Amino acid sequence: MIVFTRKYHEDIKEGKISLTFRPWDTLKVLRGKIYRAHNLGLLKVLDVDFKQLSDVTLEEIRRCGYKSMNEFKEDFEYLAGRQVDFELERAVRIEFGYIGEDIENYKKAMGDVKDSEIFNIKEMLLKLEQKGTRQWAIKTLQMLKKKDYASPKEMEKPLRLPAEKIKQNMKNLKALNLVMSDVRTGYTITPLGMKILKSLHKA
Repeated sequence: MIVFTRKYHEDIKEGKISLTFRPWDTLKVLRGKIYRAHNLGLLKVLDVDFKQLSDVTLEEIRRCGYKSMNEFKEDFEYLAGRQVDFELERAVRIEFGYIGEDIENYKKAMGDVKDSEIFNIKEMLLKLEQKGTRQWAIKTLQMLKKKDYASPKEMEKPLRLPAEKIKQNMKNLKALNLVMSDVRTGYTITPLGMKILKSLHKA
């Protein structure tokens, strides 16, 4: 289990924090595995390795949620429970993605759903289309299928919608587990989203 201070929880859920350094002597987590974070939810480890503390960059500590190197060092020593030599010692660098509070939602996003669930999701997706002034949901999924990631700004012109409206729409698609988001790179379609598009094409 990985523990984060409560003040960082919301930023982790929103994807603003996607990196952490731990004062461990061994790699206690494995790349590609899913772990529960106390009072937070599930995290998937995207990358893990040792790194010299003297080589940690300002960009990295900002991805950890810190505003300064001093703040990072103070918190790291608190985690270690001792004074740390930041010139000579190393830490475990963990890059992660927040999955959610429920493993079932993650499984759905990865496409592990029954045919009856596919039908229900398609119905809800079509209802979202009917609510808007122009069809956007299916067009959004089709566009993300062609890209690894896309930011709201990049989607403005193709969707002919303002970035703020796109962000609101994405919340609806995320609720259906059809897209995932990363604060640095934008939105991407999930395997479930791909499956839904394929099913709509067949229909």
